Amino acid sequence: MSLPITLIDYDAGNLASLEGALDRLGLVYRRAATPDQAELSGPIVLPGVGHFESAQRSLRERGWWRVLPSLVAEGRPLLGICLGLQLLAEGSEEAPKASGLGLIPGIVRRLGPGVKVPHMGWSQVRLNRTHPALPNANGGWLYFVHSYALEPAVDTVYVADHGRPFAAIEARGTVMGFQPHPEKSGPTGLLLLKSALAWMGASTPEPEAPCN
Repeated sequence: MSLPITLIDYDAGNLASLEGALDRLGLVYRRAATPDQAELSGPIVLPGVGHFESAQRSLRERGWWRVLPSLVAEGRPLLGICLGLQLLAEGSEEAPKASGLGLIPGIVRRLGPGVKVPHMGWSQVRLNRTHPALPNANGGWLYFVHSYALEPAVDTVYVADHGRPFAAIEARGTVMGFQPHPEKSGPTGLLLLKSALAWMGASTPEPEAPCN
């Protein structure tokens, strides 16, 4: 059964470009500022840009921080994008006193050394392990805007490099995270986004009935 997407709106993400990508892919979604506005089932998308601690605070104020781990424990699929992925981790060097959701193991660390930070631009990704949700995009190019990232680990599906190797895409159970912006990453990014959300059960619009 296909299900609509809940897109978390907490003033820490550029939702317009992501919504444009979802529209182009024909996926059904709704914004939800608080958990009571969320769909009762289906994938949840946590986008994010900006500072780790500010985003965490905003999610707490809206009630999402407490609810998200419970929803994942119930089997609800969750996709984090950019800062959204970092918030899924245990914490970040950007805000040492602020905890992460702990849904993906690891601490988010600053990129480098010896490179310009933030990393803004295209980087090639390489496959670290296969995942049933994602096509083989080994050697593909994705668009990044970030200063911090998880280090590659057992849950890493794709790896990229900027001063050091870092996790480009993570997946653990029903939780997945994209460090790049798939909606800004051309056909490869859109394919990865569509495949991930389809695996999570996202729905497309019902076709219109033909005129008689």
